[in-house]
Amino acid sequence: MIELNNAAFLAMLDNTNDMIFIKDADFVYRAASLAFVQMVGKNAVEDIIGKTDLEIFEDPALAKRYIADDKKLIHSGKNQIDYIEPLADNNGQARYGSTSKYILKDEEGNLLGLLGITKDITRDYFVRQHYQQELKYLFELPKDMYAVSYVDVDNWRIISQRRQNIQEGTIQECDSVETLVEAAIESIVDKECEAARFYRQFTQEFLMQIYTSGKSNMAFKYQRIMSDGSAHWVHNLVRFLTDVDSGHLCVMLSARDIDAEKREEERLHMAAKMDKMTGVLNRETTMESIRQVLREESDGVHALFMLDVDNFKALNDTLGHQAGDEFLIALAKEIKGCFRESDIVGRIGGDEFFALMRGIKDITVAKDKADHLLEVIHRTCAKYEAIHLSASIGIAMYQQNGNSLEELYAKADNALYLAKGAGKNQIMFAK
Repeated sequence: MIELNNAAFLAMLDNTNDMIFIKDADFVYRAASLAFVQMVGKNAVEDIIGKTDLEIFEDPALAKRYIADDKKLIHSGKNQIDYIEPLADNNGQARYGSTSKYILKDEEGNLLGLLGITKDITRDYFVRQHYQQELKYLFELPKDMYAVSYVDVDNWRIISQRRQNIQEGTIQECDSVETLVEAAIESIVDKECEAARFYRQFTQEFLMQIYTSGKSNMAFKYQRIMSDGSAHWVHNLVRFLTDVDSGHLCVMLSARDIDAEKREEERLHMAAKMDKMTGVLNRETTMESIRQVLREESDGVHALFMLDVDNFKALNDTLGHQAGDEFLIALAKEIKGCFRESDIVGRIGGDEFFALMRGIKDITVAKDKADHLLEVIHRTCAKYEAIHLSASIGIAMYQQNGNSLEELYAKADNALYLAKGAGKNQIMFAK
């Protein structure tokens, strides 16, 4: 048995953070540090002394592995230095240690046992694993990745940079952090987007502040001008890493191509706003768009047109609903063509349409537009001469007839009603 009468050694076992143990030649524990006791889930050194791994560890497979490792070590006759191994879980959380084991012998060379020293490297282990995972982009870029730049924040320099063409375009190669930041700011289409604001503040102090706040990554989606002059949507991911060799704070900037998925997202978003049959705005979007104009341009002059097809039911009854749909599609196209891109045109239901002329000079502009609109509608209706199709239009002026969509809607609807009552196929302004 190894004599342990050295008070200094015993004091060290009680106070060190390292997991230390001593086993005799039969692999029975004869001494251990408190850190080791806690690691194996025991309360006191007395729970370990005089016992083997099979008596200490609840997991028999783990105990047998430790015993097999010890036997293999003694058989080899060589000490084990800095062997990375999993430790007993801590409340379900995986742990890793760096273990060194030394063969103990007496002066005559007889085996006395083993001295084991394990340092908990769980945090460093996962940091290194994460670090290695992130660094893989510096060796092989995914096919949808434009570029990756690895920046040492402490030394303020680009350590490494890789880039590749996607659809003949990529991101500018830079030789300094300053040129990298300048290129990013210059190439971002929307200078007020979050990404542009981030790069305008891109300094050592700013990055340190973000990292110390607890953030490990940031992400931006924005349009960027590529090397071929085209504008593409990119997903810019900013990852904060600690370099495992230098200990410096580093930032990895990656730019992934998301142009196709972003444009599809925009297409679906726009499709949700459109009337599926006619291609103009649907009722909900029309109403909300008009409300937004009245809120944001409250000092302007606007005209709300409400249009209803005369005798449309006769078209459906005579030629069928398919012919009715084809007529509405053609009519919607003509109505939209009469107005400016900045105006709002939508179908609010059945054969009724809304149009808001925004920012006009006065009511005479609305009158001229209404006359032109009626002429265009006559040409569309002329193809159905036997059914006597036409249109009635009611118009309400903002703010003359109301200050809200609800008020304008009511006044335009009433004007439309009066136009139909006066014989249809005519224009009526709200009083």
